Amino acid sequence: MTLDLVDTHAHLDGEAFVEDLDAVLDRAMQAGVRRIVSAGQDEATSAATIALAAAHPALAPAVGVHPHEAKNAGDLTWLAAAAQNPAVVAVGEMGLDYHYDFSERSIQRDVFARQLDLAARLDLPAIIHCREAEDDVALLLREHFDRSRRAVIHCWTGDWTSAKAFIDEFDVYLGIGGAATFKNALQLHDTIARAPLDRLVLETDCPYMTPTPFRGKRNEPAHLALTCSRVAELRGSSEAEIAAATTANAARLFPRLSPP
Repeated sequence: MTLDLVDTHAHLDGEAFVEDLDAVLDRAMQAGVRRIVSAGQDEATSAATIALAAAHPALAPAVGVHPHEAKNAGDLTWLAAAAQNPAVVAVGEMGLDYHYDFSERSIQRDVFARQLDLAARLDLPAIIHCREAEDDVALLLREHFDRSRRAVIHCWTGDWTSAKAFIDEFDVYLGIGGAATFKNALQLHDTIARAPLDRLVLETDCPYMTPTPFRGKRNEPAHLALTCSRVAELRGSSEAEIAAATTANAARLFPRLSPP
């Protein structure tokens, strides 16, 4: 049985895929991954992902400024223009990363807030990066986000208490990726088992976060099937049920995303 899956977060614009993107997308289709949201991280990668999506119907672009790149974001005039492209399905990847602090935290917060405001003006979903910054992400969501809108905290690896707080207050989706297959990711396993199924979407974050048994190698959208299988196992469900639910969730999260 072939599943219909949506990879809600990938980075296909970089050097990791420049030589074999067609083969990567072929493998994704064979694995049941029908649609892929490829997220920009700065002006150049946002433009690149729009161009890739124009050439590859399976791809849908998101445009934004990753917290690592916040220091170079400028006035975001370019982002406002890019986000008005009708092919764009979301603003992001945006957010806060207090693990690496590649951009000063005050700058990260300012750029995150401005992107949330832009997403609100354009009625686009927000793709949120949150690493060791849960309190400040929640604070900025309270100030710049309304739960009637749509957002996903991508690459969720946190515990159920934090996940429940974000879901209850902001009605966000949680992006579940390759970490679900990691043997020691026990708090994530607990979150996956306990979270409402209608709040979960699947992602690869490729070329990063490669699932078991391919850890140490480049990740790619075809590996999403491994994450689907692990989520099904953790929830005591079938792969078909998880695929159908998370694909439906992806369609609600990204209204501009055409059906797989």
